[in-house]
Amino acid sequence: MNNFWQRAITGAVFTTVVIAMTLYGEFTFLVLLSLIAGVSLFEYYRITLKAQFKYLRYVYILLGIALVWLWSISVWSISGVLEYKFVFALPMLFSLTAIAVLMSAERKWKYIAYLIGGLLYIALPLFFFHAAVMKSDGALESPQTVFYPYLALNLFVLIWCSDTFAYLCGRAFGRHKLFEKVSPGKTWEGFAGGLLLSAAFSLLLAKWFDIPYGINVGIAISTVVFGTLGDLVESMLKREFGIKDSGNILPGHGGMLDRFDALLISLPFTTVWYYFM
Repeated sequence: MNNFWQRAITGAVFTTVVIAMTLYGEFTFLVLLSLIAGVSLFEYYRITLKAQFKYLRYVYILLGIALVWLWSISVWSISGVLEYKFVFALPMLFSLTAIAVLMSAERKWKYIAYLIGGLLYIALPLFFFHAAVMKSDGALESPQTVFYPYLALNLFVLIWCSDTFAYLCGRAFGRHKLFEKVSPGKTWEGFAGGLLLSAAFSLLLAKWFDIPYGINVGIAISTVVFGTLGDLVESMLKREFGIKDSGNILPGHGGMLDRFDALLISLPFTTVWYYFM
């Protein structure tokens, strides 16, 4: 099977699974986010830590998955509301990580940054993703939050549109390199085409998903701008460590981190638009 058909079949199956798990319900959506977080963290730590901290990295992978579920755990708790007291755990996490690194054979500051950085880079944006697609049902008595799958699907589709449109425009019109030393394939023409076409397509998605037009155009622009930066950030990571793909879990597409690098960096900027709705 040549690479084109391998990429096509993998992409079709993967897209179908993402859409199905998003639309089925909040639980399957959380399972999807957990898979993205867990596999991406595994790939990230394998790249950055290499053979070091073989067991400690799994603690951080579990912490990352727990962070994805934190919003629901707080809502399902007795208080019934999300409390952001978990921020007090961050200094404790840093201290414990520093102690673990200090007591290891590799006493280097960079390992503290790699371990905590994985949670900030991968798990925390997915936490925001989940929180952003939960909305109040509007009831005056005992209001509850409700999962809106189309808000989640909207972000997935726009990130796919951004990648696809930028690639096609780059292949057709690309002349001027965007960041040649980091990612030689990206061009300003591809970026501009992806921006314009994604913004236009976001108007159709806004109508289908009942999202205000201005909000969705803002999401589309944020997706392209920060999603492109996300691609470049991961390319910079892979170039620094001398690898081509983050993994091989998706034949023809590389690893999970390769597929969601743009989404992870763009989520803090795209999800905030939902709070204006």
